[in-house]
Amino acid sequence: MIRNITRLLYIVIVLLRYKILFYLSKKSINQIQGKKLRRALEKLGPVFIKFGQSISSRGDILNKDITDNLLLICDRLPSFSHKIAIKTVENEFNCKLSKMFSSFNNVPIAAASISQVHQAITLEGKKVAVKILRPDIEKIFSRDINVLFWIAEILEKFIKRSKRLKPIELVKTFSEICQLELDLRFEAAHSSELRENTISDRGFYVPEVDWSRTSKKVLTLEWIEAKPIYEFNEPNKQIAINLIESFCNQAYRDCFFHADMHPGNLMIDNNGNIIALDCGIMGRIDRKTCYYVVEILKGFLNRDYNYVAKIHFKAGYVSPQYKDFVTACRAIGEPIIGQTIQKISFANLLSQLLKITRDFNMKVQTQLLLLQKTMIHVEGICRKIYPEINMWKVVEKWMKNKHTNKFKYREKIENSYPIKTFHELSSLIEKLNLIADYKLENIQKNSKQNNILRWKITTYFIVIMFIVVFMRSLI
Repeated sequence: MIRNITRLLYIVIVLLRYKILFYLSKKSINQIQGKKLRRALEKLGPVFIKFGQSISSRGDILNKDITDNLLLICDRLPSFSHKIAIKTVENEFNCKLSKMFSSFNNVPIAAASISQVHQAITLEGKKVAVKILRPDIEKIFSRDINVLFWIAEILEKFIKRSKRLKPIELVKTFSEICQLELDLRFEAAHSSELRENTISDRGFYVPEVDWSRTSKKVLTLEWIEAKPIYEFNEPNKQIAINLIESFCNQAYRDCFFHADMHPGNLMIDNNGNIIALDCGIMGRIDRKTCYYVVEILKGFLNRDYNYVAKIHFKAGYVSPQYKDFVTACRAIGEPIIGQTIQKISFANLLSQLLKITRDFNMKVQTQLLLLQKTMIHVEGICRKIYPEINMWKVVEKWMKNKHTNKFKYREKIENSYPIKTFHELSSLIEKLNLIADYKLENIQKNSKQNNILRWKITTYFIVIMFIVVFMRSLI
């Protein structure tokens, strides 16, 4: 408790010192000096740097001074000693550096919040990028995560309105993500899976993992000649389209997507391909949730607000008792979709949707937070690359191609009579088992008899229900 209070006081002091808290309280973030915001985030450490990275692509919300400074904390943070880097590699693999690399550049090419990257050449003569965790990074993250949990508990206990946002669950999700990011073996596995999924996608590439030189604190990837996407100053419509399509492929086709697409993690090679780096934070959603998200977007794109409301009801996000929800969807959709190309914004739609659903007691869907954040990142980056981009049109075109056939097929299957009957059967069996448990406890039979009776009841109803399904399918 004392440690948390001390840390919180330090955070407040830093924000006051750099005159950030004053402007935040006045809701005038664009009056903050970019240099001061950057220094404050650097002072507060990796967790806050992560936050800065997450908003660095929002040039449509933040002014150029702020975004330019936030870009510097994507991969240009102060580096740690090359001696520590070499020692970390040697300790991880229990051998001298010369046994793994014929050449190792002591000067890092990039330094981010949790790691830094060195260029090296393997004994086989292959150029690679070697990513090494910062010393004691686990302790630093653990400290701030504990503070966030403490604040979340206070919010849920004393501020009733905060319960809708599920602050404890949100911090828990963030904590789990951080734990994965602090083990580079998980990042390697993520990179490998993303590479396999997107290997045939146009204009998008994921470097190959060198598994023999990868461990918990060291990750080795193939070297790609490329420059950061934020240094790409020439307008390029095709790169913007490729990024949007790649996001759609990952999120809605594969249900597994890069969830940390800030400008420091995306590069452009000499052929104009997007190179995706730093797969520490990935999003994975189930197929059913993916279906709901796609259908909600389709509803907005088609201005079919009855359908948007229907999907919210079907997903359980909003109770069907709220008949006015259809009107609310129209109220947020029309002003946004009816705007000019430059002003049509996914970020604005998501923001308005979250605000309006609060009035209908919709709880925050934690599994969608990474998806929402990534959509906002992609939009921000695309607007920087090609300001005239209409993200809605690109997504709409993507939805019309073969990738959405599976969703139509799924909807037909779910609405078919045999599947509905099977769902009803499963629900009935579950309820039946609960009744059997209750009855059997009361008559105090022994364990063996209980199991026999339970299986008899379940078997009888399975046979009966399948007979009913078969007979009704013949009618």
